[in-house]
Amino acid sequence: MRSTLLAAGGFALYASLIPARPVPQACDSSPLRIQNVDVWTAANTLRRRDVLVRDGRIAAIEPTRRGNAGGIARIDGTGHTLLPGFVDAHLHLTIPGGLAPERPRTELESIAGQQLLRSGVTSGRLHLATLDVAVRLKAQSREPCAAMPRLQIGGPGLSGASNRDTGNFQGAKNADAATARIEQFGKAGVEWVAIHDADKFPVDVLTAIAAAARKAGVRLMSAGNTPAEIAAALTLRPDTLDYFDRSASPRYSNEILDRIRSQRDLVLVPTPGVPYRTTAYRRSPALLERPDNFELLSTTDREFVMANARKDLAGPEGPRSEEVMASLPTKFRQLRGLKMPMAIGSDAGSTLHFPSGAIWWELEAWRALGATHREALAAASEHGARLLRTPDVGRLAVGNRADFILYRGRVDQGPFAMSRVMLVAKDGVRFVADGRWVKQ
Repeated sequence: MRSTLLAAGGFALYASLIPARPVPQACDSSPLRIQNVDVWTAANTLRRRDVLVRDGRIAAIEPTRRGNAGGIARIDGTGHTLLPGFVDAHLHLTIPGGLAPERPRTELESIAGQQLLRSGVTSGRLHLATLDVAVRLKAQSREPCAAMPRLQIGGPGLSGASNRDTGNFQGAKNADAATARIEQFGKAGVEWVAIHDADKFPVDVLTAIAAAARKAGVRLMSAGNTPAEIAAALTLRPDTLDYFDRSASPRYSNEILDRIRSQRDLVLVPTPGVPYRTTAYRRSPALLERPDNFELLSTTDREFVMANARKDLAGPEGPRSEEVMASLPTKFRQLRGLKMPMAIGSDAGSTLHFPSGAIWWELEAWRALGATHREALAAASEHGARLLRTPDVGRLAVGNRADFILYRGRVDQGPFAMSRVMLVAKDGVRFVADGRWVKQ
């Protein structure tokens, strides 16, 4: 299995370097017909279909026909696969190592958003942003021509650890403080609150968090990095359990699995792509220098980010990732064995996990850990859409948003590879064409 898990080093990602561009003020959403393409769904693949896009929606999916009806622009999809735009259920709108200190934060967010969208992520759930940034990004992501995924926002995480009380993490020393925090988030329009270090909160504070979240209409995403954290998090009855057991234990205990299984409305969002990608870099350091990691960065930014990445790879993250990978095949198999809903969250923006290509590393990690192509793709589309409660994304169907990826060849053959992404559209606007970022 170890040799299989290093297969990430072998898949070819898109490798051009394009200067960052600002969010477009106007964009092309003219009608489009994709002809003779295989349309992927979680249930099956519809062979040789024409897909008509009009007014940002899918207007028709029908047997392919010849000709150019109505003068609508055409794209020949013969031999290729049309995928739904991906839903990344756990992302950070940042770049590992950041940019040079003099660069404004908004430029970093813009580049990260473009990298995600270029990778095919058209919707996502933002994790651990400061409250002001989260609210701003939510509004920005809903602009018609925004060059970034459409976002639901998670503001600052609530942490039971005493040393985590910063802009991205906030503490709650008592039940009243926890209630006030949740109420503040709800009034600001935050859809999600992440609970970290749940095992370090007093029981009455956890109870207050759960009650306040239900009252404010805020959904809970809980971290599950250790058995103790998982057990405490589940007392909240969260909507999602993110990450996986990263402790030294070789497997989940039956007790923990039973507790997870008992919460039938829970969605699991494991994030194996981070250690998987880091381990691949550690085994093959040249992979870290591939241009696709730094797509849409200027030469100066690329050098800055690369220097920080080399430091991170030489630091404790590398050996730690290999330790995590040793037990991950067993733990991932146990989670899949629960037969519970699982959605892909790449954790893009975490250490060494560049937003560019992060979703494809995540898909490939799932495949290497035993998931089928269809299972992994469903987790990155329909399951993510259900998690966000956005039924008009994550599925190619008439009336749904025209979010899609044109993927070269058959998607169920070979490893997943961003180099095979030919076109990406969000709301019918083509942001990637012929494998390259489109200037709007």
